[in-house]
Amino acid sequence: MPISFGGMASGIDTEEIIKKLVNVEKRPIVQWQNDIRKYNSRKKALSALQSHLGKLRDSAKQLYGFRAAYLNKKAISSSPDIISATANKKAEKGIKRIIVKQLAGTNKISSDPITKETELKPGKIALSINGETRKIKFSGGSLNRLHEIIQEKASDILNTTYINTMGETYVFTLESKIPGEKGEIGISGDKDLLQSIGLVKGEKGASKEKVTLVFDKKYFTSYIGKQETGPQNGSLKVSSDGKNVTLKGTLWQEYILPLETPAKEDTLLEFGFSYKEPPKEEDEALPFRIEMGPEEKTVIKGIELHSYNISRVRPIEQKKKEKQFDSVIGVGVVAMDKTRRIEKIYSVDIKAKGKREIPIGKDFQDKKISKVIFYSNTGTVEFSDTHIITPQKGTGQYEPKNVISKAANARLKLDGIDITRDKNDGITDIIKGVTLSLKRSSESPVTITIESDEDNAIDKIKKFVDSYNSYLDFTKELTVADRTAKAKNYRQKESKSGLFVGDMTILRLENSVKQTVSAAYPSKADQPVKIITQIGISTGELNAAWDTIKAGKLVVDETKLREVIAGNPDGVMQFFGSDTDGDNRTDNGLGYQMVQVLQPYTASGNNIIKAKISYEDTTIERTNERIERHEEHVARYEDKLRRKFATMEQSISGAKAQGNWLNQQIKGMKGGD
Repeated sequence: MPISFGGMASGIDTEEIIKKLVNVEKRPIVQWQNDIRKYNSRKKALSALQSHLGKLRDSAKQLYGFRAAYLNKKAISSSPDIISATANKKAEKGIKRIIVKQLAGTNKISSDPITKETELKPGKIALSINGETRKIKFSGGSLNRLHEIIQEKASDILNTTYINTMGETYVFTLESKIPGEKGEIGISGDKDLLQSIGLVKGEKGASKEKVTLVFDKKYFTSYIGKQETGPQNGSLKVSSDGKNVTLKGTLWQEYILPLETPAKEDTLLEFGFSYKEPPKEEDEALPFRIEMGPEEKTVIKGIELHSYNISRVRPIEQKKKEKQFDSVIGVGVVAMDKTRRIEKIYSVDIKAKGKREIPIGKDFQDKKISKVIFYSNTGTVEFSDTHIITPQKGTGQYEPKNVISKAANARLKLDGIDITRDKNDGITDIIKGVTLSLKRSSESPVTITIESDEDNAIDKIKKFVDSYNSYLDFTKELTVADRTAKAKNYRQKESKSGLFVGDMTILRLENSVKQTVSAAYPSKADQPVKIITQIGISTGELNAAWDTIKAGKLVVDETKLREVIAGNPDGVMQFFGSDTDGDNRTDNGLGYQMVQVLQPYTASGNNIIKAKISYEDTTIERTNERIERHEEHVARYEDKLRRKFATMEQSISGAKAQGNWLNQQIKGMKGGD
C-alpha cells in the first residue's frame, strides 16, 4: 500500500477517521471469531460428553450377563501353605476337609559318572513322555556333548542338567516336565550307547517279529485279482541279493511267499521305494505352416499386380493323451480263506519318498498272508527292504538304571474318600467350582470354606454409580441457565450459562438416563428386586434437601447392598439383567436398558454425538469462509475510503491554490492603482 499523509490540505486527521471507520466495518469479524472459539469449546465439550457416556455404558455392561459377579464365591484355605484354593460362580457354599498324603512327583533319572575325556560312540536315542517322542542322533563325543544335543532337541518335554560330581567326573540328569505317572520318561535307541553311560540297565519289552522278503524271480507270477490293470507291457527285474525288485512300465505282479505268514491286528507291511517318471515325448508342431511360392502376375482393369503365391498346410493331428490311472504305484496283500481269495490293494503316493509302513493287520487279522502284490502303471519303481512285521508284547523301551525320583500321582483324602491326581496345580475336578493347588503333604486335614464373595459385585455397582453421578455433573455444566430479570444483563449472564443450554438432544438424553435408573423392572426371582432403592441405592437420605434430590445423583448404602447381594444374589442379578421371554438372552433390567438407551450416542460408527461434532466442524468451516469474504470486503472498503479522502484533499488543495492566485491578482491590481 502506498504511503499517504492525510489532512495536509484540509488539516483533518483523515488516517484516524479511516482507521475508526474500518474498525466499525470489522465488527462482524470479531463476533464471528468469538463464535468460532465457542464452536471449538462445544466440540471439546461434546467429546468429553461422549467419554462420560462411554464410561457409563461400559460400567452398565459389567452389571449383567457373563460379566456380572453377584454369584461369585471365594474359597478360604485354613492352611494356604499346604493347599491354596480359588472358587468360581459354580462353587457351592460349604466346608470341605482334605488331607494331602503325597504330592505328584516328576520322573528324574541320571547317567553313571563319566570322566570328562571319555569319548562315546555314535548312536540314536529316543526319549518319550506322555505320547511325545523326541529323537536324538548323536555323532559321538563327550558326555557333555550328548547332554547339549538332548537339551536342544527335547527341552520342551524334559529338563536336563550336567553336574560335576568329583574331580573330572560328571553325570547328566533328565527330569520330566509333566508330573504324575503319565510323565514317566521312556527311553529307547542304541542299547550299547545307553548302557555305556549307565542310563539304562535292560530292555522293558521284547523285540518285534519280522519276516523279511528275499525276492526270487521264479516266485513272481501275473496278477489274477479283480482290479482293472489294462494291457501289461512292462518288465520286472530282481537284484542279485534279492533285496530289490524293479517294475518298469505297466506291470502287475504277485510274489508268492515261501511260507504263509500269520497276521495280527497290528501287523505292518514295511518297504522302501523310489519312483522315476517315464521320459516325456516331444509333441509334433501344431500351428499352421505357411509357405511362399514363386511370384505371380495379375492384371485387374488394366492394372498389373505382382504378388507371391501363398499356401497353407493344415495342422497335424494332436497326439492322443495317455490313459490316466487312479494310482501310479502300489502294493497289495493276498490271503486265502479256504478256497476264497481275499485281496486288498494299497496305493502309494509317488511323492512320499523313503520307507513306508502300511497297517495290514486290520484287513487280515487272524489270516495267513500268502502273496504280496507289487504294481506299476507307468514309469519305473523300485521296491526294497520289504518286511512283514508283527510287534510282540512289550514297550520296546529300556529300564532306567539310576532313578532319582519316580513318576508318581498325588494322593488325597477328601472327606474320607481316597483320590489320586497326576498333578499338583490347577486341580478343578475334586470340589465343584473350586481350583486347588497342592503345596506339600500333611497328616492333618486342611479346611476349605466356600462362601459368597460380594466384593467384586459391590465394586462394579459403585463404579456404575460413580460414572452415573459424574455424567450428571457434566451434563449440568453443559445445560445450566443463569437467569436474569433485566434484558440489559443478558450478555453478562450468557457467559455464565452452559454451552448447550436449551439443547433438547442433551436434555432428552439426561431425562432418559434418569428414568432408566428410577424405573421398575420385571423379575422371575424367588425374592424379586424391582427398583434400585431395594438394594440400598437412592438419591439421598430420608428428608434430604430438595436440591440434592432434584440433582438425581445416587448414594450407595454399602452395608445394605452387601446384605442384599449375600442373601439374594439371584434377585440382584435379575434386576440388572433378565431374560423375560425364555430365549436365554438378556432383554431387560437396569444394566441392559441403560446400554440400549446409550447405544445411539456411543455406537462405534456414526452416532448422535459424532453427528453434533461434525455439525460444529461444518459451522466453523462456514464461519471461516464468511470471515475470509468479509476481510476482502473490509480491504476494499478501506481502499475506497482512502481514495475518497485523497480526492477531498486534492479538491481542498486546488481550491486553496486558486484562492491564493486570486489574492495575488487582487493585490496586483491594487498596486497598479
